[in-house]
Amino acid sequence: MTTMCQRFTPGDTSRERPGWRLPSWNGLLTVGHELALRAGWTGQERTITWTMAARPSAVRTARRLTAARLSAWQLDQAATAAAEQLAGRLTDDALTRGAEKIGLTLTAEDGLLRCEISEHGTPPTGARPSRGVAALLEQLACCWGAAGATVWFELRLTPHA
Repeated sequence: MTTMCQRFTPGDTSRERPGWRLPSWNGLLTVGHELALRAGWTGQERTITWTMAARPSAVRTARRLTAARLSAWQLDQAATAAAEQLAGRLTDDALTRGAEKIGLTLTAEDGLLRCEISEHGTPPTGARPSRGVAALLEQLACCWGAAGATVWFELRLTPHA
């Protein structure tokens, strides 16, 4: 296994080769206020995961993180607004079911935005959205579902002109 110290040694001229760039693997950037953020180094990655403490502020945090990341990825406003709303509502559902920690994963690829809300530390009954959230998912998402302790949805992305 190569560590950063081994990869980036003083006097290393390999970075001067054409086509060289920082590694694109995901790494832990910060842990603070019980929020863990994973992101790639280059900003070119289209998947990001956060783990949030199960507190009432997690709903607001999920909405803000979703909006900020989708804005940074320059995705269309309709998808950003829908994803922000749905991520907040699904996070609220996870809190209601008693999750100890809540995972939020965003992936944008192939014209779709996928959002997954995972519950950690809940009873193994499986995550299901409440009726109101399920109706909202039906209205806004092109598809959605639940698998184990994760509820996910996908939104179609409008190509930029």
